[in-house]
Amino acid sequence: MAHGYDNRMHKIGDLSKASGLSVRTLRGYEELGIISPSRSEGGTRYYGETELSIARLAMKMRELNISVEMIKTIATRRRDYETGDQSSAAMMELLEHLTDDLRDQAAGILAMQNEIRRTVRLLKGCQGCKNKPTPQTCPECPMQTSPDRTDMAQMIWQST
Repeated sequence: MAHGYDNRMHKIGDLSKASGLSVRTLRGYEELGIISPSRSEGGTRYYGETELSIARLAMKMRELNISVEMIKTIATRRRDYETGDQSSAAMMELLEHLTDDLRDQAAGILAMQNEIRRTVRLLKGCQGCKNKPTPQTCPECPMQTSPDRTDMAQMIWQST
């Protein structure tokens, strides 16, 4: 149980507060079949702990740039199959592709972190420098002359 959300059924405003997603986003997720609330006899939508978990997962997935379409596919694909065997095979393939995509994304993030670390090492060579940071006033700047110069260092050092 998180942030005062309990196992009782709640309206969409409560789900919005507990999940951090807007009411509009939650309604969109419902339209796409990502979240399926219960309904009262009068048709009022109610959301429980399951919907909160799904909403939070969807938010985490979006933070990782997983498309809403992919989230929808994950949430709804199993319904397209006649048997659990067919469904599980299709879902495993889908999730393996997603894992591959995330691995590629993680590799890109690690490469960018390395680029930033290398650039920070170059920038440390500029600490204490009294020159204006331009190619004309600091021709020996490590940001410009180092053999380990990074693309990010070039971006920072570029002439204007």
